[in-house]
Amino acid sequence: MPDLPWTSRTELEPGPEYLVMASHLPLNRISATVRFFRAVSAVRKQLAGADGLVGYTLRAKPLARDYWTLSVWRDEAALRGFMRTSPHVQIMTSLKPVMGPTKFVTWRISAADGRPTMTGALDHLAAG
Repeated sequence: MPDLPWTSRTELEPGPEYLVMASHLPLNRISATVRFFRAVSAVRKQLAGADGLVGYTLRAKPLARDYWTLSVWRDEAALRGFMRTSPHVQIMTSLKPVMGPTKFVTWRISAADGRPTMTGALDHLAAG
C-alpha cells in the first residue's frame, strides 16, 4: 500500500522553525485494522481544520499491522492542541488496548530543509 499523498495545509515559509512529529503505531491484532482505519478517517477530518498544521502523511502496512505518521506543525503548542482535542484524544485512549509499543519523535526544520520525507522520519524513529 503506497503512502498517503502528502496533504499540505500551508507552505513552509523562510525564517521560522517548524516542529516535525513522526510516529510508529503498531497494532496487536489484525482484527483491529478496521477500527484503526475508522479512527484514521476521523483524525484526517480533524486535521483538515487543525490550527498550526503545515502538512501530513501516513504509511500503512495493514497486513504487518504497522502504521507510521509524519506531520509538520507551526510549533509545539499547535501539535499539543491538536493532540488534546476531540476526536484525537478519545481515539488514542480507545485504541490503546489494541496497540503495541508506540514510538513518537520530534525534531525541528526550517523551510531551507524542505518538506520531510517518510524515509527521513523512519530514520529519526530508528535513532530516537
